[in-house]
Formats: sequence, C-alpha cells, structure tokens
Amino acid sequence: MGLFMQIAVPSETHGLEKRVALIPDSVKKLTKAGFDIQVEKGLGDHAGFQDAQYEEAGAKVVEDRAALMAAGDIVLRVRKPTLEDIDGLKKGCIHISYLDPYNEHELVDAMAAKGVSAISMEMIPRTTRAQKNGCAEFTGKPRGLRHGHAGRSEERRVGKECRSRW
Repeated sequence: MGLFMQIAVPSETHGLEKRVALIPDSVKKLTKAGFDIQVEKGLGDHAGFQDAQYEEAGAKVVEDRAALMAAGDIVLRVRKPTLEDIDGLKKGCIHISYLDPYNEHELVDAMAAKGVSAISMEMIPRTTRAQKNGCAEFTGKPRGLRHGHAGRSEERRVGKECRSRW
C-alpha cells in the first residue's frame, strides 16, 4: 500500500437495500484525512445522494465495478459480498461490511484464501459507552432522518428509552 490508501465503495446489489456504506459528509472527512475515495456510479441513488455530491466531497465516481473492487485497499459496503465479488478483490485488502461469519463459512474461507482481511460489522462489540457508535445506529440513522418530523420525534423517543435503560 502506497502513501494514500484507496477506499472503494461499490453499490449494493441487493434490490431492497436502501443504505449506503459511505455518505458524502464522511467522504469529505476521509479525504481530508488523506484517503483516496472511489465510489461506484449510482452508489447513493436509493439513499437520496447524487453522484455530484460524492464528487463535490472529494470522491471519484467510477463506472467500472470490477476495476473499483480490484483497486481498493479498503472496501466498504453494507451487505456481504458475493463469491464473485471476492474473486475480484485485491489480495491483502481490508473488506468491511456485515458478513454473518458464523453462517457464511464458504464466504469466510474464500476471503481467507484470497488473502482478504475482513471486518464484520455485526461482530464489533457494543458497550454502553459506545452505544451511539454501533453499526445498527450508524447505518439506520441517515435513512431514519429522511422520514420527516414524525420520524425525528420517534427517533428522540426511542433514543431516550435506550439511554434510560443504561
């Protein structure tokens, strides 16, 4: 890996998936920290983010999914990859997503055989101090904020209930 690490963010292929692994605000912060970000064309369409927003934030929008996946030192996505996706990953890259490693043995074995380091978001421990940083909170929030005023008040109510338990 060179001076700058390449973060690749492919579009989600599951038809019902509305979340994205990286939003434009996060792209801005990561590019400021020295990361080179490439996103697949149309990445944020289902979440309400345009390609132009990603470009303005500092990402390069790429049409060739295979080239994007092969170039990433770090690959970020929401859902687990397909076996075909794993074949196209760069040896030694870091793949971060939900993976279901206890049930997806073939997937985990394929990543290991390819030399891919995997971080499974659902396996990151959640402590009471880090509750607000959990993956469910992280991936649910951008989508939840798009449901208008009623959604925000519901989010505050649920947030208060969660905090009161701890």
